[in-house]
Amino acid sequence: MTDTFLTIAYAIAAGSIGFALAMALANRGQRGDRSLYFCLALIALLAHVLGQLVIVSGAYRYAPHLVGADLAVKMVLGPAVYFFARALMSTEKPRFGGLDWLVLLGPVLVLVATLPFASLSAEQKLALADPATRNPDHFRIALFTCTATLVVFLTFTGAYLVAALRLQARHRRQMMEEYSNVERKTLDWLRTVLLVFAGAWTFFAIKQVLWITGTSLPAFNVVLAFTETLAIAAFAYFGVHQPELPSERKTKDRASTADASARRPILTEQRMSRTAAKLVGALEADRLYADSELSLRKLSDITGVTKNHISETLSQHLGVNFFDFVNSHRADEAKRLLSETELNTLEVALEVGFNSRSTFNAAFKKHVGAPPSQYRAEVRSAGPPDMENALH
Repeated sequence: MTDTFLTIAYAIAAGSIGFALAMALANRGQRGDRSLYFCLALIALLAHVLGQLVIVSGAYRYAPHLVGADLAVKMVLGPAVYFFARALMSTEKPRFGGLDWLVLLGPVLVLVATLPFASLSAEQKLALADPATRNPDHFRIALFTCTATLVVFLTFTGAYLVAALRLQARHRRQMMEEYSNVERKTLDWLRTVLLVFAGAWTFFAIKQVLWITGTSLPAFNVVLAFTETLAIAAFAYFGVHQPELPSERKTKDRASTADASARRPILTEQRMSRTAAKLVGALEADRLYADSELSLRKLSDITGVTKNHISETLSQHLGVNFFDFVNSHRADEAKRLLSETELNTLEVALEVGFNSRSTFNAAFKKHVGAPPSQYRAEVRSAGPPDMENALH
């Protein structure tokens, strides 16, 4: 029964990957490097899934040489995800070179580690499935192959996943320096999927260790299979539907803005103070915060202050990024609307410039200290202010 559930889970995963591959190849509007790396990641995932299917479905009995054939291919997964993320976040196609060639190291190490096992005959491999027929020397070869490839996979793939997570975190900070709304601009879905993958592969390592020690937990294996399937389906879906990220300026300019808080100030304190007053005045007098598409570039065009000067004033003088600067004013106006009107939470969010309820809730709680619904309830339970005390 366990093998049936495992077969179903990995078959679903294989179908999701196949559909995503077809969609990606049919999408002619995607930039070439982004499509290439996304497809490579899908192929690596497909190799992993098919490798598991060969084992759990019992297909290895008819084609024993397929066991382990996926190991070298799935080593491309970590690098492909990293390069896919890098391509998505780059306004120009990054050049492949230098340390990028380390991508070959993982597959080469795995190929070397699997050579002894690959040299075994079909009969010798099949004999390993039954403790009564397995050859001790051949079993030691299988254990070495399993252990060595697992260590290489976890180390190599983990390094690239960490690099991809750091890349996404830096990109998120850059988007928050430029935009007042960052939904679908920050690749948060990729961070979530990568963290799920990291957890799944940690449990996969535990599963392999248990197998090496002769222990098997059927329920654990089923949960792992379906977790992997959900993560794969999510990666396939969001990867296919990820829109083009904004590219208002060159990567070099983004870096200079993102590093504004780390460099020595160019403007004097008095100049930054005047600039801050001008920015706040424009935001409040013209209700610019209510523009859901407000960006650093747009605010610069309206106020006549250069983007670099705005960024430096925000980071050095006010200690905030553009995203939090605008959303703090949105939260202030939202407080008034929650207190004085009957607008529901979503209506308040849209009125002050947010694009979604979830983003509004998170920003409001950050700047006010409580969710919008709780704030409204507390304000109304307190009742109107005491006019006699207010006069004194």
